[in-house]
Amino acid sequence: MTIPTIDARGQLCPKPLILAKKALNDPATGPEFLLLIDNATAKENVERFLADNKVPFRTVQKGNEYHLTVSRIEKPVIAATDEYCPVTPEAARGAHIICITGETMGRGDEVLGAVLMKGFVNTIKEIEPLPRRIVFYNGGVKLALDDSPLLPALRELETRGVELLICGTCADFYKVKERVAVGRISNMYDILGALTGASKVVCP
Repeated sequence: MTIPTIDARGQLCPKPLILAKKALNDPATGPEFLLLIDNATAKENVERFLADNKVPFRTVQKGNEYHLTVSRIEKPVIAATDEYCPVTPEAARGAHIICITGETMGRGDEVLGAVLMKGFVNTIKEIEPLPRRIVFYNGGVKLALDDSPLLPALRELETRGVELLICGTCADFYKVKERVAVGRISNMYDILGALTGASKVVCP
């Protein structure tokens, strides 16, 4: 039987780890998946992350590639990514986090605020370095839904290694959890750990 394959070749840490973590937390992944890595350091970090979370896996080296067959576990994996891919001094500026708390930016006219938020999110992908994570809570979770006009920009950020954390309590409150189309449903423990471990927190 063919199992889902996640191709993280050519990606440096934390991207392979973020992809593995996302797959482990997504029931749609199935009982197991194959993770392809061609970077020894990233492979070692992913293996340590899986072992610490008691996730069964086996690694086979094929040339310069590492093929990790990973079995999903029932409980969510919430270990912080930074513990396994620490931020080097050279990359410290990229360890910032952006918090989005609503559908609009600033106070005043909501139509204007929506225009500003769209411009803000679309501009994130143009800056260097990219944020390590974007956290969505309260009304901000609605920007990650299946009908959000910002979905293409958010998906691009995610493919470029930005981890998107969606507040599960907020999604439940608005009754939209089933419509979250990007990022990962998270919890306050994980969100607080991300915020306290960031070099800087930006809230538009």
